[in-house]
Amino acid sequence: WDLPALAFLVEVVECHDMREWSDSVLEIISRRLQSESREKRRLALRGLVALSKDPSVAEGIRSLTQNLMDLLQDADGEVVALILSVFLNELQDRATLISSPTALQLAEVLQSLFANDNSHVQLLSIHLFREVMELVMDKGKKALKAHVCQSLLPLFFHCHDE
Repeated sequence: WDLPALAFLVEVVECHDMREWSDSVLEIISRRLQSESREKRRLALRGLVALSKDPSVAEGIRSLTQNLMDLLQDADGEVVALILSVFLNELQDRATLISSPTALQLAEVLQSLFANDNSHVQLLSIHLFREVMELVMDKGKKALKAHVCQSLLPLFFHCHDE
């Protein structure tokens, strides 16, 4: 019953205001992120995408950042695209500054996604990379400068190829 119950929860999350229940929903979803079942991971990520659109849930989703970054190595392009969408929703229309260690770790993972076979993943990773570079805290920008310079040439080639 776990998969149908999770599917029902995701449908409810996408249709209703979940502010009152967001902590419980986040707990249920976060447990399914590490599931061996690809479908459970996809459903959990769909739920996170829906929740990440609500600024009141941002802090809870931020606590899942490391788990989500670990999942970015997944071979499933749909899973990666959903994770990138969660990150983009978290950064969209907010004055959220990103700490330099998190930004550097995310930038390294995103650079490897520029060459992903899935063009949607490529576009999302390039867009998220730009957002991360804009929102990194001022004191961390020097540390990222070298990494950004190394990323520009592959980014240029990927943009040119498209």
